[in-house]
Amino acid sequence: MAKRIVFHIASLRGGGAERVFVLMANELASRGHDVTLFTWNAEGPNAALLSTAVHLVDFGLPLRGEGYGKWATLKGIVRSARLFNRLGPHAVYSAPEFANLIVALALSLARSRARFFPSFHAAASLPSGSLGARMAVWLSAPVAARTTKAIAVSAGVGRDIVARGFPQSKVVVINNPLPPAAISQEHSYAWQAKLATMGGGPVIATAGRLVPVKDHWTLLRAFAVLRTGRRARLVIFGEGPLAAELRSYAEQSGIGADVLFAGYVNDPAACYAAADLFVLSSTSEGFGNVLVEALAAGVPVVSTDAPHGPREILDEGRFGALVPVGDVATLAKAMAEMLDRPTSAAVLKSRAADFEVEKIGDRYEALLAASA
Repeated sequence: MAKRIVFHIASLRGGGAERVFVLMANELASRGHDVTLFTWNAEGPNAALLSTAVHLVDFGLPLRGEGYGKWATLKGIVRSARLFNRLGPHAVYSAPEFANLIVALALSLARSRARFFPSFHAAASLPSGSLGARMAVWLSAPVAARTTKAIAVSAGVGRDIVARGFPQSKVVVINNPLPPAAISQEHSYAWQAKLATMGGGPVIATAGRLVPVKDHWTLLRAFAVLRTGRRARLVIFGEGPLAAELRSYAEQSGIGADVLFAGYVNDPAACYAAADLFVLSSTSEGFGNVLVEALAAGVPVVSTDAPHGPREILDEGRFGALVPVGDVATLAKAMAEMLDRPTSAAVLKSRAADFEVEKIGDRYEALLAASA
């Protein structure tokens, strides 16, 4: 039976959670459900991926850095409650974490009886007894109380939120979906032309926001070590506040001519098509969407053993090399070894099939019959 479903995401910027929710909204709408994607700001590259079968509600609130400001947030909660009253949804999915709190409050204010499925996309372990840990538990309480089932994108994230007070019985692990295979449109991009001018050697790629948690510093240092013994090129896809510092470091360390900062590219297929090896150097990953995308493209993978997604996706290292977080020498060695003896593309693609959007859609749809 078709249901009225709302997906709420804080914005449609270029993050992993945003893309996941667009994909899931599209998938459930394709199954005949009445689906609304509700956001406080619909600007961002993920808006272009939204199906015409999904209703879009955009509050158009101006973003201030990564948030909306105190007064805009309070007004947004009231407006959200009014929207839930008007739509009368059977179920509401939300992400990321602060949006989960917003939706829990708005549903309570609206006295909505909708099933509530907050999702958690980031590793959130905090030192026991710290102020941050106590705040996390306190803020989790109203979300946990209103939750029907909480979606953890990895088993590790599930353990995190249980440690913060969510009942184990309310937590379900549902991995993020692999985007549907894009139809080749034979676009050409400026970064491709630039890459072609950088000489020979295999192409190592990474993708993600240029922020501390992605630890591009370790990748650049490891690449510098690798370059002392062989030709190679590094392409960094993504934007973020550390862009200028990372560029400067690459130049000062003597690898600037072999490193391309390509910016955000809303065409993952083109990125992986250019790569001989994909590397993730994060210090923390709730899941790791880019790893699944690389596997699906048949691109060998090296990843830090960041909590929690990479080890789960790569099945303890069976489908890609895992190295300690922040270990420059071991990362450089693993990159060299994977370039010399890459994992079979067929093996990589077989693993990626476990995350196909239809399979993940089945899991999301099954929640519609869940009880608290």
